[in-house]
Amino acid sequence: MAKISKKNAAPAETDNLSQYFHEWIDDAGIFLQHEPIAHIPNVDMYSTNSELVMEVEMAGVRREDIEITLHKNTLTVKAIKFECFEEDKINYVCMERSFGKLSRSIEIPFPVDTVRVKALYRNGILTIIIPRVADKRSHTKKVPIESI
Repeated sequence: MAKISKKNAAPAETDNLSQYFHEWIDDAGIFLQHEPIAHIPNVDMYSTNSELVMEVEMAGVRREDIEITLHKNTLTVKAIKFECFEEDKINYVCMERSFGKLSRSIEIPFPVDTVRVKALYRNGILTIIIPRVADKRSHTKKVPIESI
């Protein structure tokens, strides 16, 4: 059975903004358990005329352990990456993979259709496709002045 790593890895050096972000997540109670975020996944994002596509690197994460939320103009991907072996039965020579909680929040740069969001997970890549909508605020409209 899979489990979360219980190793106390030395925390990586982070800048003040990253530290503030992690503290904000903890204070907001986004995760029910108080385990720090172990990894921030890499994201590729591109847009076409009709959609915004995000590809999130999630190697080693099971599909059922991924949660995607969209709130206002921010998409958040959270997951838990479990170890798949027993710690007491092996002697590590080198261990570079990270385990535990993953989280990434991405601001969406233009209006999208939140009803038709699609997510696909294959070969460790989570692909999120969000259809674009026309930004009616960017069109110029002449406003007539009425007399009273």
